[in-house]
Amino acid sequence: MASQYYRFDRFELDALSRELRHDGSAVALPLKSFDCLVYLLERRDRAVGRDELISAVWGRVDVSDALLGQTLARARRAVDDSGGEQRVIRTVPRFGYRWVAPVEVIDAAPPVAVAPRTQDVAPADTMPAGEDEPAALATEPMDAPVRPAPVAPWRRRLVRAALAVVLVAALAVAAVEFAPRREPPSTAAAAATANLVLPVEVADPDPQSHWIRLGAMDYLASRLRERGRLAVLPSDRTIAFLATRGDASATAPAERQRIAAESGAERVFAATARHLPDGWTFELDVQDAERTTRYSGVAATPLQAADRALAGFLAGIGIDGEAAPPQRPTLVELQQRIDAAFLESDLRTAAELIEAAPPELQRDAQIAVRAAEIDERAGRTDQAERGFARIAGDTDASAVVRGRAQYGLCAVAYRKNDLTTAQARCGDALAALGGDADPMLLGRAHMLRGVIDDQLGRTDEALAAFGLARIEWRRAGNLPGEASVDVDEGLALARGGRLADAVALFDRAIGVLQRLGVNDHLASALAAKSDAQRTMLDLDGALASSAEAWRLATRVESARAVRAIGYSRVLVLLAAGRLDEAARVLDRFDAASPDAAPEFAVQQRVLLAERGRYAEATAGAEAVLDRAAAPPDPTSDASLSEAAAVLGDAALRGGDLDLARRVLSRLQAAGAAAQDPDRGFVADLLQARIAAAAADDATADARFTAALQSALRSTYPDRIVAVASAYVGFLLERERLADATQVGARLALYVDRDHGAAQAMAALYERLGDARSAQQAREAAARLAGERVPPPHPAG
Repeated sequence: MASQYYRFDRFELDALSRELRHDGSAVALPLKSFDCLVYLLERRDRAVGRDELISAVWGRVDVSDALLGQTLARARRAVDDSGGEQRVIRTVPRFGYRWVAPVEVIDAAPPVAVAPRTQDVAPADTMPAGEDEPAALATEPMDAPVRPAPVAPWRRRLVRAALAVVLVAALAVAAVEFAPRREPPSTAAAAATANLVLPVEVADPDPQSHWIRLGAMDYLASRLRERGRLAVLPSDRTIAFLATRGDASATAPAERQRIAAESGAERVFAATARHLPDGWTFELDVQDAERTTRYSGVAATPLQAADRALAGFLAGIGIDGEAAPPQRPTLVELQQRIDAAFLESDLRTAAELIEAAPPELQRDAQIAVRAAEIDERAGRTDQAERGFARIAGDTDASAVVRGRAQYGLCAVAYRKNDLTTAQARCGDALAALGGDADPMLLGRAHMLRGVIDDQLGRTDEALAAFGLARIEWRRAGNLPGEASVDVDEGLALARGGRLADAVALFDRAIGVLQRLGVNDHLASALAAKSDAQRTMLDLDGALASSAEAWRLATRVESARAVRAIGYSRVLVLLAAGRLDEAARVLDRFDAASPDAAPEFAVQQRVLLAERGRYAEATAGAEAVLDRAAAPPDPTSDASLSEAAAVLGDAALRGGDLDLARRVLSRLQAAGAAAQDPDRGFVADLLQARIAAAAADDATADARFTAALQSALRSTYPDRIVAVASAYVGFLLERERLADATQVGARLALYVDRDHGAAQAMAALYERLGDARSAQQAREAAARLAGERVPPPHPAG
């Protein structure tokens, strides 16, 4: 896209910063409605089909006509259009929609004055102009009841935030063998640093040769791994890295040297393809630290010419012999054309290439597996599953292709939340691939297997799988892959309570991802770091990390990943009491809509409760619990324990003890679940608070004790504070000062970091006669309150 800034009528749209302005004033618009506007505007040269629009904006195809219509209606209203007028967006009957308003494309967005801030800067799409200064701090009277904040769904939420992008990338095109492998001599061992292949320059390009730029680039990278056993940065990550530098390619040796230095590559491969009257010529320049060496090849097809040029380089590093020409050059070219479309995220072109191919090529397993991957990426999960299953059972297909299909089945099962099946499918994929398959694909399979093991509570097995993924991706030269291993190992450590170690791993991953410009994985790594910092009650750090992740979300293609990053942002804003900012992010995800993703619907209830609107927060509680327990999208962050914690808390704060009991009963009846491990803890804390409100002191004591012991075992500070602050309030009301002091010892460390801890310790210090410490705790509570409204009823 040459520009991301547009002007039409009296509107200005900045696609990069995700801002819509009318006569200079910001226009609030839900996330999906904004995405629809951008997608249609940027494809204004043609009509966009309904299914294409849904797949692009929602990342799946199972979206109702009603929801699509509602989303587009909001988009039209935002630009002063309507379904009747259709001055901006026209409905194409029985097909889809088309942008029809005249558009002026601007080379660069004009500067927007932003007031300076000392800390967290929220992205433009969450903050209307003039509202970027912190709100005045609210204060609470000393007799405000002490209450815990709802407990964030730590373990499940971290997996979803960091894996949302990894799963999208996981089904990216993997190299497939085109010729028998040969063992290279020891001198061809993989280098410690990755090599980098630039997009191929095409002399005198035409529409028919467009695919060569990325298709031949990816082919060279695959052949360097296969024949040379060299570590090569994945093609999609090379493209992302070059985008951060504003480069599409580089022709000057000095520029290639700079690329090598910035990326850490040992060599940079730059090629030029030229169409001759009787074939193709391919010139391959290999730039290392000292010199540039050119190798040439001439053949009937561009890929055959590339192979011959590459053979000259490989001979120079000890791999003798001319490359065996592919047995079916038409098949190989079709594969690379499809892969080039994948690299451009152009699923429509990739599908059209397959549909236009001769039937015998469509039936080839190497093409069929790509067709299934296109279906999976486009959200046609059931169709993809059927395609993968056919290929996995095809005994005529190569082991690598069958392994690739088994991996596809693993990813589909994971997205359906069927972890047992996913675990078995990943095992089948690894068995089919063996130990000598493409290291990129092996790394993906080990990585996803580790994620599944981790979610099933098999921590040792998960860490072992992550270690194997690291080995394969280092062998392949997949530096971003290694960084993603750091993220997943960090998640495993965090779930085991080793939060500081996890943050260190996240930081290491963030450094690599920033250097290489891998913005999608970087955003998810920052979101994971934000979750860890929030759990550690480092809210300033969490706010900064989540703000950067949310800013980068504008460059993330995966709708699932954007949703997870946005959810992380909402959690930390609510924890910090920054309710107005949280509301703007929630609006982006239509959180108040009946069709909202359940994780956002639950956090909308937190927002209402923090604003003192308890009846609204608990309205339709059963429906919210139903959607959270069985979310329509299995990749959702929603969980029954989180919904029960939020609704039970709001009911108690609003004085509705009967509703709190019904919520608890629903949670207890659901029983334990491996993927919702917080149920027991939430049930203990909620039962304790209900018993305290009902003056059932024996039950309250027992359940508070159980919840506190569970929190201490987890070592999560936010969980410890949630229990201890409520328990201290209960004990002080019963005049049990000695017991309150013992429990309060768990809170003293967090007075300056958590609102509930500050409130509880202020009350305790006052009872102990320590006026100075009580005053300091009150000041901390006022500073940490943010925009919260104190509850009118004791919450237990």
